[in-house]
Amino acid sequence: MKSFLIKLTVFVLIGAAAFHLKSYLLLRNDKYQRKVSAREVYHVIGKSQQKNPSRKVLIGDSVARQFFNSESENDTLNSLASNQAISLAGQYILLDNYLKAGNVIDTCYAVFIPSSFQNNLQQLFTYNYFVKPFYKDQYKPLLTETVKNQVEKIPYHGVAQYFGVLTNNWAPEFVSDDQQDYAFFSPVSVEYIHKMSALAKAKHFKLIFVPAVCNENQRKNIESFDKTELAKNHIEQEFAGYFDHIQYVDSKEFVDDMHLHAPEKFIHLYQNQIR
Repeated sequence: MKSFLIKLTVFVLIGAAAFHLKSYLLLRNDKYQRKVSAREVYHVIGKSQQKNPSRKVLIGDSVARQFFNSESENDTLNSLASNQAISLAGQYILLDNYLKAGNVIDTCYAVFIPSSFQNNLQQLFTYNYFVKPFYKDQYKPLLTETVKNQVEKIPYHGVAQYFGVLTNNWAPEFVSDDQQDYAFFSPVSVEYIHKMSALAKAKHFKLIFVPAVCNENQRKNIESFDKTELAKNHIEQEFAGYFDHIQYVDSKEFVDDMHLHAPEKFIHLYQNQIR
């Protein structure tokens, strides 16, 4: 029995050492950022910190990314589109990074389907897509108390930057018990819409919210939206015309409720809104 316990202990120690060594090697030169599920998020964080000659930048969710691929280079329109899971807090950080890198812009297009604004950092993917990439000391000054309170509800948020956790896709099992008392615009989204507007005013660029192409099966839900939510949150100006310009595509063109089989077939739908 004693011999078995010794062998088991040695096996566990070797396994733990191998795990930590692998994690450490992935941490070096940020190799893990190209291997984890949120790799497109790390890609746009890096891209947001680089100089670009374009006077127009685009932020957005994964639907926007289908049309405006952030891995493509474009001197006219620089896309930082990634995923709704980073929330508007993450989107704001990308925009702030981009301006702090010394880029001068005249327009920021914010391209989202309506449901993306529901993100209140209470989702299954919040840990890997927001906590790990953005809940860091360098970004803490940009985070509101609402954001901090939401993150603190997530188990093990305090160890997210530990390399044994950061370098893989592990996340705690987390189901939020928050009560949703809004239709589309979460408290986090509202705060960061205002912060984006203030940034646009301070840096003298236009902030334009553009609706991403939506699935026809979402029309009824979207068109029933109570527009008084805009007035209640004082975002009527930012979303003037947003809901009126949503373009719907037949459900058969989608691989799921949001993403298209062949987005290139519908890129023309943006030609009057993004120039």
